[in-house]
Formats: sequence, structure tokens, C-alpha cells
Amino acid sequence: MNHVTLAGGDDTGLLPLILSVASLVVAVVAVVISLSQARLAKQESQRARPNISMSATFTDHLATSEGTARAVLVSLKNTGREDTEIASIWVYSQRAMLNGTHKRLGDDGGPALPHRLDGHSAVLWSFDASVVEEDATEVTVVADLGHGETVSVVAAKR
Repeated sequence: MNHVTLAGGDDTGLLPLILSVASLVVAVVAVVISLSQARLAKQESQRARPNISMSATFTDHLATSEGTARAVLVSLKNTGREDTEIASIWVYSQRAMLNGTHKRLGDDGGPALPHRLDGHSAVLWSFDASVVEEDATEVTVVADLGHGETVSVVAAKR
């Protein structure tokens, strides 16, 4: 009977063990690569879709051509690549609710709603808050977005 031995003459079954370990290493590397590709695809998806952040300021001291005004200033910023639509903006206090479609402050109070917000861009609105109660210390601003999300922020009076 012919018998095969390893180069060193050792016939202890080391070759199957080495092949098993090598196969295991290749399988682990394949899983790691697959998981990292899935993570990168998710991150790319997050960068591509609209990513909207909002900030707001509530003040009694906005300088206008007629003097000072009570106003809520709202800034929306899209850091994603895809554009979205700002469908509506609402400003709430304890006893008042402002619809941003009709309460812009002056002609330069911001674009009409709904408004298309491109990727990597920002837009600013100033809303007339004269109907908000005098003793209000904060307002809540809510924006409904065209891609199905809603963003909100609470703005303390300054």
C-alpha cells in the first residue's frame, strides 16, 4: 500500500487541520467584508437622503422698517444630497397657533409654503408672532417635510 507523508515525514494529520483553519480564516474575513459593505451602504443612504435640522428664535425685539416686532425666526438646513419639500410650518404657544403659510413677517419674511429645499442648502423664515400671548416664555415650532418626516424645536424667548 502506498502511503503519503508530509515533507518532514510526519504523518499526524496536520494537513487537514491546516486546511480547516485556513477555511475558517477565509470565512471570517468574508463575513467581516460583507458587514462592512452593509454598513457603508447604510451610511451612503443616510448621506444621500434629505437630512433636515431646524433652529428657531422667539423674540420681541426683531428690528423692522416699522420699529421692533414680535417674531419667531425659523431656519431649516438640509445637509443631505436629496431635496425635499417644506410642506408647512406651525408655531405653537400655550394659547396661540400660527400657520406659517399666512403669518410671514413682511415681504422678505421667507419663501411661500410649500417650499422646495434643495440638498446642501438652507432657508430662513420670519413669522409675525404678535398673536402669541405677552407672557409666553417659549414657543414650539413644527415643520412637516415632504418626505414624510416632521422636525420640531422649542424656542425660548430672548
